[in-house]
Amino acid sequence: MNRIAARWIVVSLLMVTATAARAQDATEPAANEATTSAATQPVGAADIIELSQKRFSAMKMDDIWNVNFWTGYVQDAIVWLIGFIPRLLVAAFLLLFFWAVYRGVRKVILGGMKAAGVDDSIRDMLGMLLKWFILGFALIIAGNQVGIQIAALLTGVSIIGLALGFAAQESISNFIAGIMIFWDKPFKIGDWIEIDDHLGQVVRVTFRSTRLQDLDGDIVVFPNTAMLNNKLINKTTNLVTRCNVDVGIAYKESIEHAREVMLKLVNSDPRIEKRPEAEVVVRSLGASSVDLTLHFWIKEERYEDAMQYEYMERVKKALDEAGIQIPFPHLQVFMEDTPAVGVLAGRK
Repeated sequence: MNRIAARWIVVSLLMVTATAARAQDATEPAANEATTSAATQPVGAADIIELSQKRFSAMKMDDIWNVNFWTGYVQDAIVWLIGFIPRLLVAAFLLLFFWAVYRGVRKVILGGMKAAGVDDSIRDMLGMLLKWFILGFALIIAGNQVGIQIAALLTGVSIIGLALGFAAQESISNFIAGIMIFWDKPFKIGDWIEIDDHLGQVVRVTFRSTRLQDLDGDIVVFPNTAMLNNKLINKTTNLVTRCNVDVGIAYKESIEHAREVMLKLVNSDPRIEKRPEAEVVVRSLGASSVDLTLHFWIKEERYEDAMQYEYMERVKKALDEAGIQIPFPHLQVFMEDTPAVGVLAGRK
């Protein structure tokens, strides 16, 4: 054990006196060749591997206990470490620099978006994209400084990204659609919109979906692609919303009288706007009735359905009180007077 300890002490001394150790090892050609190469050429990661291969290919059994043989490895490692530390410091500085750039740009952009009233989810989404772009670029530059093969790495990442792109095609489409919703702004948080027969208030826009809260209080989730590809009605963009109440009267009744009765109802309701004025129009001439539509305007778009249901009932009662008939669908059948009909009627 003392012998082994003494040898390691010698190794430490030889690390300090590297030049003398190489001179003393002149009797060993293989070790001398590798050591001279390390002293005269810049040593990098590839150089260390090459020198190690040379030494191991020329190594003998006696070299295992030869201190000078292992000294070359230690010296090469020290030289490589001395050359690597500055590159590592430069890489760390670049990462810190780009991190500071990211924080500054993020503060400016997200601060402006917040002042403009952009939704929190959109700000988070764009902040994440900004982080991936700037810090990803910083990692590439820093990796190049420490000797990482960036070209090969980018090739591998590109192949993986292509495979993931095919696998997550729908998610990527929704992600891009979310960005388009932000730029195009067909709606914003808090707007009441109608899409695919659903009326609801926009409560959140995420990377993948848009979420509405309908009149029943349920959260309806739509993919972002559906919000762009389907017909969408934004009921909040206008100051007022029109309500339509359909009703049919008998052909014998007076249209003017029915119009007067229905307009009297809405003119006395403070919830209904005076401008534009309410109106009653003939929508069509049906098989059993003259079909009328009552149009009036309200400010709160969320109450559109409720107001229509309420006035459907109130119009029915007002027409009944005015003696105006609301017919139900009926069919009149006229039969010709033929012998067969006479037999059926009991006539001979």
